[in-house]
Amino acid sequence: MPSPFRRQFLATLGAAGLASTAGCVTYDRPSHEGRWPPEPNRYVTDVSGPGSDAYIAWSREMRDASPPTMPVVADGTVYHLDSREARREKTGGTWLSAFDAKTGETQWVTRLWETDEFYYFYHQGPPVFDGDRLFTQTHDGVKAVSTDGELLWTFQNLGPHQPLPDHASPVVTDDLVVAGSYGTDDSGRPEVLYGIDHQTGERVWKRTLENFDGILWRLTLDGDTCYAPLSSDGRVLALDATTGEVIETYDAGPIGAVTVSDNQLLVLSEHGPEERLYSFDIDTGTQQWSVDLNAGVLEGTIVTDGTRVYHNEFQYLVARRLDTGEEVWRVGGTDDRYIHQSTPVIAADKLYVSAYRSLGENEGDGTFFLVLDPETGTELGRVIPWNDVVPNMSTPAVADGALYLSHSYDKLVCLEDCAAGAFSHCLLG
Repeated sequence: MPSPFRRQFLATLGAAGLASTAGCVTYDRPSHEGRWPPEPNRYVTDVSGPGSDAYIAWSREMRDASPPTMPVVADGTVYHLDSREARREKTGGTWLSAFDAKTGETQWVTRLWETDEFYYFYHQGPPVFDGDRLFTQTHDGVKAVSTDGELLWTFQNLGPHQPLPDHASPVVTDDLVVAGSYGTDDSGRPEVLYGIDHQTGERVWKRTLENFDGILWRLTLDGDTCYAPLSSDGRVLALDATTGEVIETYDAGPIGAVTVSDNQLLVLSEHGPEERLYSFDIDTGTQQWSVDLNAGVLEGTIVTDGTRVYHNEFQYLVARRLDTGEEVWRVGGTDDRYIHQSTPVIAADKLYVSAYRSLGENEGDGTFFLVLDPETGTELGRVIPWNDVVPNMSTPAVADGALYLSHSYDKLVCLEDCAAGAFSHCLLG
Protein backbone atom coordinates (compact mmCIF):
# COMPACT_ATOMS: atom_id res chain seq x y z
CA MET A 1 0.00 0.00 0.00
CA PRO A 2 1.45 3.44 -0.91
CA SER A 3 2.50 5.64 1.98
CA PRO A 4 0.43 8.77 2.76
CA PHE A 5 3.27 10.87 1.37
CA ARG A 6 3.29 8.92 -1.90
CA ARG A 7 -0.52 9.11 -2.22
CA GLN A 8 -0.31 12.88 -1.79
CA PHE A 9 2.46 13.12 -4.36
CA LEU A 10 0.54 11.00 -6.88
CA ALA A 11 -2.47 13.26 -6.46
CA THR A 12 -0.28 16.30 -7.03
CA LEU A 13 1.27 14.77 -10.11
CA GLY A 14 -2.20 14.29 -11.57
CA ALA A 15 -3.90 11.91 -13.93
CA ALA A 16 -1.67 12.79 -16.86
CA GLY A 17 1.41 11.63 -15.02
CA LEU A 18 -0.27 8.39 -14.02
CA ALA A 19 -1.48 7.75 -17.55
CA SER A 20 2.07 7.78 -18.79
CA THR A 21 2.79 4.70 -16.70
CA ALA A 22 -0.60 2.98 -16.75
CA GLY A 23 -0.58 -0.34 -18.56
CA CYS A 24 3.14 -0.38 -19.23
CA VAL A 25 4.73 -0.77 -15.82
CA THR A 26 4.54 -3.85 -13.64
CA TYR A 27 6.49 -4.37 -10.47
CA ASP A 28 6.92 -7.38 -8.26
CA ARG A 29 8.13 -6.46 -4.80
CA PRO A 30 11.19 -8.34 -3.57
CA SER A 31 10.71 -11.57 -1.66
CA HIS A 32 12.56 -10.31 1.45
CA GLU A 33 13.84 -13.87 1.87
CA GLY A 34 17.17 -14.71 3.42
CA ARG A 35 18.86 -14.70 6.79
CA TRP A 36 21.00 -11.90 8.15
CA PRO A 37 23.63 -12.27 9.31
CA PRO A 38 24.15 -15.64 7.59
CA GLU A 39 26.43 -16.52 10.54
CA PRO A 40 27.16 -14.43 13.64
CA ASN A 41 29.92 -11.85 13.08
CA ARG A 42 30.01 -12.63 9.33
CA TYR A 43 28.64 -10.12 6.86
CA VAL A 44 28.63 -11.77 3.41
CA THR A 45 25.55 -13.19 1.67
CA ASP A 46 24.62 -14.51 -1.80
CA VAL A 47 21.29 -12.66 -1.91
CA SER A 48 21.21 -9.29 -3.63
CA GLY A 49 20.12 -6.09 -1.95
CA PRO A 50 18.82 -2.85 -3.51
CA GLY A 51 20.91 -0.52 -5.65
CA SER A 52 21.36 3.24 -5.69
CA ASP A 53 17.71 3.88 -6.61
CA ALA A 54 16.55 2.62 -3.21
CA TYR A 55 13.75 4.36 -1.33
CA ILE A 56 12.31 3.94 2.16
CA ALA A 57 9.57 1.30 1.79
CA TRP A 58 8.59 1.43 5.47
CA SER A 59 9.86 2.80 8.76
CA ARG A 60 9.06 2.33 12.44
CA GLU A 61 9.67 4.58 15.43
CA MET A 62 12.23 3.16 17.86
CA ARG A 63 14.07 4.40 20.94
CA ASP A 64 17.27 6.39 21.31
CA ALA A 65 20.02 3.84 21.88
CA SER A 66 23.34 4.90 20.40
CA PRO A 67 25.08 3.56 18.48
CA PRO A 68 22.09 2.00 16.70
CA THR A 69 21.98 -1.79 16.55
CA MET A 70 22.02 -3.85 13.37
CA PRO A 71 18.70 -5.60 12.71
CA VAL A 72 18.52 -9.39 12.37
CA VAL A 73 16.45 -11.03 9.63
CA ALA A 74 15.12 -14.60 9.68
CA ASP A 75 12.05 -16.41 8.29
CA GLY A 76 10.40 -13.24 7.01
CA THR A 77 10.82 -11.38 10.30
CA VAL A 78 13.07 -8.46 11.28
CA TYR A 79 14.23 -8.49 14.91
CA HIS A 80 15.57 -5.33 16.49
CA LEU A 81 17.17 -4.61 19.87
CA ASP A 82 17.14 -1.10 21.29
CA SER A 83 17.39 0.69 24.62
CA ARG A 84 16.53 3.96 26.28
CA GLU A 85 18.30 5.73 29.09
CA ALA A 86 16.21 6.52 32.16
CA ARG A 87 14.86 10.06 32.17
CA ARG A 88 12.91 12.18 34.60
CA GLU A 89 9.58 11.29 33.00
CA LYS A 90 10.39 7.83 31.59
CA THR A 91 12.01 4.68 32.86
CA GLY A 92 14.90 3.22 30.93
CA GLY A 93 15.44 -0.28 29.72
CA THR A 94 15.95 -2.64 26.80
CA TRP A 95 13.37 -3.87 24.28
CA LEU A 96 13.39 -6.62 21.66
CA SER A 97 10.88 -6.18 18.82
CA ALA A 98 9.76 -8.24 15.82
CA PHE A 99 8.41 -6.83 12.54
CA ASP A 100 7.09 -8.32 9.31
CA ALA A 101 9.97 -8.03 6.84
CA LYS A 102 7.73 -7.01 3.92
CA THR A 103 5.31 -4.61 5.54
CA GLY A 104 6.95 -3.49 8.76
CA GLU A 105 3.88 -4.54 10.73
CA THR A 106 4.70 -5.01 14.42
CA GLN A 107 4.45 -8.66 15.47
CA TRP A 108 5.46 -8.22 19.11
CA VAL A 109 7.50 -6.06 21.49
CA THR A 110 9.05 -7.49 24.67
CA ARG A 111 10.64 -5.35 27.35
CA LEU A 112 13.66 -7.28 28.58
CA TRP A 113 14.82 -4.96 31.34
CA GLU A 114 13.59 -1.84 33.13
CA THR A 115 15.29 0.69 35.41
CA ASP A 116 14.72 4.10 36.99
CA GLU A 117 18.48 4.65 37.34
CA PHE A 118 20.70 6.32 34.76
CA TYR A 119 22.82 3.99 32.61
CA TYR A 120 24.66 4.33 29.37
CA PHE A 121 23.77 1.85 26.65
CA TYR A 122 26.11 0.76 23.88
CA HIS A 123 24.96 -2.42 22.19
CA GLN A 124 28.03 -3.81 20.44
CA GLY A 125 26.05 -6.48 18.64
CA PRO A 126 22.54 -7.52 17.70
CA PRO A 127 20.54 -10.42 19.13
CA VAL A 128 21.67 -13.87 17.98
CA PHE A 129 18.97 -15.84 16.14
CA ASP A 130 19.14 -19.60 16.66
CA GLY A 131 16.15 -21.37 15.17
CA ASP A 132 13.34 -21.10 17.71
CA ARG A 133 14.84 -18.44 19.99
CA LEU A 134 17.05 -15.38 20.21
CA PHE A 135 19.84 -14.61 22.67
CA THR A 136 20.91 -11.13 23.64
CA GLN A 137 22.94 -9.27 26.24
CA THR A 138 21.20 -6.71 28.46
CA HIS A 139 22.37 -4.84 31.53
CA ASP A 140 20.99 -7.45 33.92
CA GLY A 141 22.27 -10.49 32.04
CA VAL A 142 22.05 -12.71 28.99
CA LYS A 143 18.45 -13.29 27.90
CA ALA A 144 16.83 -16.09 25.90
CA VAL A 145 13.64 -15.05 24.09
CA SER A 146 11.34 -17.23 21.98
CA THR A 147 10.44 -16.18 18.43
CA ASP A 148 6.99 -15.17 19.67
CA GLY A 149 8.48 -12.78 22.24
CA GLU A 150 8.37 -14.87 25.43
CA LEU A 151 11.25 -14.32 27.86
CA LEU A 152 12.57 -17.82 28.59
CA TRP A 153 15.48 -17.27 30.97
CA THR A 154 18.09 -14.81 32.24
CA PHE A 155 21.69 -15.57 33.21
CA GLN A 156 23.55 -13.05 35.38
CA ASN A 157 26.97 -12.77 33.74
CA LEU A 158 27.85 -9.16 34.55
CA GLY A 159 29.62 -7.91 37.65
CA PRO A 160 27.93 -6.38 40.73
CA HIS A 161 28.76 -2.80 39.68
CA GLN A 162 27.96 -1.07 36.39
CA PRO A 163 30.26 -2.65 33.80
CA LEU A 164 31.71 -0.94 30.79
CA PRO A 165 28.78 0.19 28.64
CA ASP A 166 29.60 -2.26 25.87
CA HIS A 167 26.86 -4.86 25.89
CA ALA A 168 28.34 -7.41 23.50
CA SER A 169 26.33 -10.25 22.00
CA PRO A 170 26.97 -13.79 23.23
CA VAL A 171 27.95 -16.58 20.84
CA VAL A 172 25.79 -19.68 20.46
CA THR A 173 26.66 -23.32 19.71
CA ASP A 174 24.18 -26.19 19.27
CA ASP A 175 24.06 -26.72 23.04
CA LEU A 176 25.61 -23.71 24.76
CA VAL A 177 25.57 -19.92 24.94
CA VAL A 178 29.00 -18.40 25.70
CA ALA A 179 29.18 -14.94 27.27
CA GLY A 180 31.75 -12.80 29.08
CA SER A 181 31.61 -10.71 32.24
CA TYR A 182 32.57 -7.40 30.54
CA GLY A 183 34.03 -4.67 32.69
CA THR A 184 35.18 -6.49 35.82
CA ASP A 185 38.69 -5.23 35.06
CA ASP A 186 37.58 -1.82 36.39
CA SER A 187 37.20 -3.32 39.87
CA GLY A 188 40.53 -5.17 39.81
CA ARG A 189 38.98 -8.57 39.17
CA PRO A 190 39.78 -10.67 36.11
CA GLU A 191 37.26 -11.19 33.34
CA VAL A 192 35.18 -14.38 33.34
CA LEU A 193 33.72 -16.48 30.54
CA TYR A 194 30.61 -18.62 31.01
CA GLY A 195 29.17 -21.57 29.14
CA ILE A 196 25.37 -21.52 29.59
CA ASP A 197 22.92 -24.29 28.77
CA HIS A 198 21.04 -23.33 25.61
CA GLN A 199 17.67 -24.60 26.86
CA THR A 200 17.67 -24.01 30.61
CA GLY A 201 19.97 -21.03 31.17
CA GLU A 202 21.97 -22.98 33.79
CA ARG A 203 25.75 -22.56 34.03
CA VAL A 204 27.69 -25.45 32.47
CA TRP A 205 31.23 -24.09 32.86
CA LYS A 206 33.07 -21.03 34.13
CA ARG A 207 36.54 -19.87 33.06
CA THR A 208 38.26 -17.12 35.08
CA LEU A 209 40.94 -15.39 33.03
CA GLU A 210 43.27 -14.92 36.00
CA ASN A 211 46.49 -14.53 34.03
CA PHE A 212 45.09 -12.15 31.45
CA ASP A 213 44.33 -8.57 32.42
CA GLY A 214 42.46 -6.24 30.11
CA ILE A 215 39.20 -5.41 28.41
CA LEU A 216 37.28 -8.26 26.89
CA TRP A 217 35.95 -7.49 23.41
CA ARG A 218 33.08 -9.20 21.61
CA LEU A 219 33.54 -12.96 21.22
CA THR A 220 33.82 -14.79 17.89
CA LEU A 221 32.74 -18.39 17.32
CA ASP A 222 34.09 -20.76 14.66
CA GLY A 223 32.68 -24.26 14.99
CA ASP A 224 33.24 -25.22 18.62
CA THR A 225 36.09 -22.77 19.12
CA CYS A 226 35.47 -19.44 20.83
CA TYR A 227 37.92 -16.55 20.39
CA ALA A 228 38.21 -14.05 23.26
CA PRO A 229 40.14 -10.82 22.52
CA LEU A 230 41.72 -9.15 25.57
CA SER A 231 43.05 -5.70 24.73
CA SER A 232 45.33 -4.52 27.54
CA ASP A 233 46.92 -7.93 27.92
CA GLY A 234 47.67 -8.08 24.22
CA ARG A 235 46.35 -11.60 23.65
CA VAL A 236 43.58 -13.45 21.86
CA LEU A 237 42.53 -16.69 23.52
CA ALA A 238 41.06 -19.62 21.64
CA LEU A 239 38.89 -21.74 23.92
CA ASP A 240 36.90 -24.92 23.51
CA ALA A 241 33.34 -23.57 23.62
CA THR A 242 32.03 -26.85 25.06
CA THR A 243 34.38 -26.88 28.09
CA GLY A 244 36.02 -23.45 28.41
CA GLU A 245 39.52 -24.98 28.15
CA VAL A 246 42.15 -22.75 26.51
CA ILE A 247 43.37 -24.24 23.21
CA GLU A 248 45.75 -21.60 21.85
CA THR A 249 47.03 -18.09 22.59
CA TYR A 250 47.78 -15.48 19.91
CA ASP A 251 50.13 -12.60 20.70
CA ALA A 252 48.36 -9.41 19.60
CA GLY A 253 46.83 -6.32 21.18
CA PRO A 254 43.26 -6.57 19.85
CA ILE A 255 41.10 -3.46 19.64
CA GLY A 256 37.91 -5.18 18.54
CA ALA A 257 36.33 -8.50 17.63
CA VAL A 258 38.46 -10.89 15.58
CA THR A 259 37.52 -12.58 12.30
CA VAL A 260 38.13 -16.18 11.24
CA SER A 261 38.51 -17.31 7.60
CA ASP A 262 40.28 -20.20 5.84
CA ASN A 263 42.31 -21.25 8.88
CA GLN A 264 43.35 -17.64 9.47
CA LEU A 265 42.68 -15.45 12.48
CA LEU A 266 42.50 -11.74 11.55
CA VAL A 267 43.16 -9.24 14.35
CA LEU A 268 43.17 -5.45 14.35
CA SER A 269 45.83 -4.67 16.92
CA GLU A 270 47.31 -1.79 18.86
CA HIS A 271 50.65 -1.70 20.69
CA GLY A 272 51.21 1.80 21.98
CA PRO A 273 50.98 4.22 19.05
CA GLU A 274 51.35 1.41 16.49
CA GLU A 275 48.28 -0.06 14.83
CA ARG A 276 48.51 -3.14 12.66
CA LEU A 277 46.42 -5.83 11.02
CA TYR A 278 47.66 -9.36 11.78
CA SER A 279 46.93 -12.74 10.26
CA PHE A 280 47.69 -15.82 12.39
CA ASP A 281 47.65 -19.48 11.48
CA ILE A 282 44.87 -20.86 13.66
CA ASP A 283 46.44 -24.28 14.22
CA THR A 284 49.97 -23.18 15.14
CA GLY A 285 49.41 -19.65 16.48
CA THR A 286 52.21 -18.35 14.25
CA GLN A 287 51.96 -15.00 12.50
CA GLN A 288 51.47 -15.31 8.73
CA TRP A 289 51.58 -11.63 7.80
CA SER A 290 51.00 -8.18 9.24
CA VAL A 291 50.54 -4.72 7.75
CA ASP A 292 51.02 -1.28 9.24
CA LEU A 293 47.88 0.87 9.35
CA ASN A 294 48.88 4.44 8.70
CA ALA A 295 45.68 5.90 10.11
CA GLY A 296 43.71 5.10 13.22
CA VAL A 297 41.27 2.22 13.24
CA LEU A 298 38.26 3.19 15.33
CA GLU A 299 35.32 0.86 14.84
CA GLY A 300 34.01 -1.85 12.58
CA THR A 301 34.49 -5.58 12.11
CA ILE A 302 36.92 -7.06 9.60
CA VAL A 303 34.96 -8.68 6.77
CA THR A 304 36.27 -11.33 4.38
CA ASP A 305 34.70 -13.08 1.39
CA GLY A 306 37.35 -15.83 1.35
CA THR A 307 39.57 -13.98 -1.13
CA ARG A 308 39.86 -10.45 0.20
CA VAL A 309 39.83 -8.73 3.56
CA TYR A 310 37.85 -5.48 3.97
CA HIS A 311 38.47 -3.15 6.91
CA ASN A 312 38.23 0.49 7.95
CA GLU A 313 41.03 2.94 8.34
CA PHE A 314 40.26 6.51 9.29
CA GLN A 315 38.14 7.94 6.41
CA TYR A 316 38.96 4.95 4.17
CA LEU A 317 37.72 1.47 3.36
CA VAL A 318 40.59 -0.83 2.36
CA ALA A 319 40.55 -4.17 0.53
CA ARG A 320 43.51 -6.57 0.89
CA ARG A 321 44.43 -10.02 -0.31
CA LEU A 322 43.54 -12.58 2.33
CA ASP A 323 46.63 -14.71 1.69
CA THR A 324 49.26 -11.94 1.83
CA GLY A 325 47.68 -8.76 3.26
CA GLU A 326 48.67 -6.86 0.11
CA GLU A 327 46.46 -3.84 -0.55
CA VAL A 328 44.15 -4.24 -3.57
CA TRP A 329 42.20 -0.98 -3.42
CA ARG A 330 41.04 1.76 -1.08
CA VAL A 331 38.23 4.29 -1.31
CA GLY A 332 37.34 7.40 0.67
CA GLY A 333 39.41 10.23 2.06
CA THR A 334 37.70 13.01 0.07
CA ASP A 335 34.99 15.56 0.85
CA ASP A 336 32.70 13.73 -1.55
CA ARG A 337 33.03 10.38 0.19
CA TYR A 338 34.85 9.69 3.40
CA ILE A 339 34.13 6.42 5.09
CA HIS A 340 32.43 6.18 8.43
CA GLN A 341 34.06 3.83 10.93
CA SER A 342 31.61 0.98 10.40
CA THR A 343 31.36 -2.62 9.22
CA PRO A 344 31.09 -3.16 5.44
CA VAL A 345 28.53 -5.62 4.09
CA ILE A 346 28.78 -7.75 0.93
CA ALA A 347 25.55 -8.89 -0.74
CA ALA A 348 26.07 -10.79 -4.01
CA ASP A 349 27.92 -8.34 -6.31
CA LYS A 350 27.48 -5.25 -4.11
CA LEU A 351 29.44 -3.96 -1.13
CA TYR A 352 27.66 -1.48 1.15
CA VAL A 353 29.56 0.80 3.50
CA SER A 354 28.44 3.79 5.52
CA ALA A 355 30.01 7.08 4.40
CA TYR A 356 29.80 10.85 4.83
CA ARG A 357 29.82 13.64 2.29
CA SER A 358 30.42 17.34 2.84
CA LEU A 359 27.36 19.52 2.30
CA GLY A 360 29.22 22.80 2.51
CA GLU A 361 30.80 25.00 5.12
CA ASN A 362 27.53 26.02 6.78
CA GLU A 363 25.58 22.78 6.26
CA GLY A 364 27.78 20.11 7.81
CA ASP A 365 27.85 16.58 6.47
CA GLY A 366 25.35 14.10 5.06
CA THR A 367 25.24 10.36 5.73
CA PHE A 368 24.71 7.75 3.02
CA PHE A 369 25.73 4.27 1.88
CA LEU A 370 28.31 3.77 -0.84
CA VAL A 371 27.55 0.86 -3.17
CA LEU A 372 30.84 -0.59 -4.43
CA ASP A 373 32.09 -3.42 -6.60
CA PRO A 374 33.81 -5.65 -4.00
CA GLU A 375 36.46 -6.79 -6.50
CA THR A 376 37.59 -3.40 -7.78
CA GLY A 377 36.23 -0.82 -5.34
CA THR A 378 34.47 0.94 -8.23
CA GLU A 379 31.52 3.02 -7.08
CA LEU A 380 28.28 1.54 -8.44
CA GLY A 381 26.02 4.08 -6.79
CA ARG A 382 24.90 5.69 -3.56
CA VAL A 383 21.96 4.98 -1.30
CA ILE A 384 20.97 8.34 0.21
CA PRO A 385 17.96 7.85 2.50
CA TRP A 386 18.30 11.37 3.98
CA ASN A 387 19.57 14.32 1.95
CA ASP A 388 20.61 16.75 4.63
CA VAL A 389 21.02 15.01 7.98
CA VAL A 390 23.77 13.03 9.70
CA PRO A 391 22.30 10.19 11.78
CA ASN A 392 24.59 7.43 12.94
CA MET A 393 23.48 4.37 10.99
CA SER A 394 23.77 0.74 12.01
CA THR A 395 25.44 -1.92 9.95
CA PRO A 396 22.77 -2.80 7.36
CA ALA A 397 20.97 -6.13 7.25
CA VAL A 398 20.27 -7.56 3.78
CA ALA A 399 17.50 -9.85 2.55
CA ASP A 400 16.41 -10.46 -1.04
CA GLY A 401 15.86 -7.01 -2.55
CA ALA A 402 15.76 -5.19 0.78
CA LEU A 403 18.15 -3.45 3.13
CA TYR A 404 17.25 -2.83 6.78
CA LEU A 405 18.97 -0.44 9.16
CA SER A 406 18.39 1.53 12.32
CA HIS A 407 19.71 5.01 12.97
CA SER A 408 20.22 7.41 15.82
CA TYR A 409 17.16 9.47 14.88
CA ASP A 410 15.10 6.67 16.43
CA LYS A 411 13.88 4.80 13.36
CA LEU A 412 14.11 1.32 11.89
CA VAL A 413 13.76 1.49 8.09
CA CYS A 414 13.44 -0.87 5.13
CA LEU A 415 14.95 0.23 1.79
CA GLU A 416 13.91 -1.30 -1.53
CA ASP A 417 14.56 -0.49 -5.20
CA CYS A 418 12.22 2.05 -6.75
CA ALA A 419 10.54 0.75 -9.92
CA ALA A 420 9.46 4.15 -11.26
CA GLY A 421 10.07 7.69 -10.11
CA ALA A 422 9.60 11.34 -11.02
CA PHE A 423 11.08 14.60 -9.70
CA SER A 424 13.29 12.65 -7.25
CA HIS A 425 10.27 10.87 -5.73
CA CYS A 426 9.45 7.18 -5.93
CA LEU A 427 6.05 6.56 -7.55
CA LEU A 428 6.06 2.79 -7.91
CA GLY A 429 7.69 0.45 -5.51
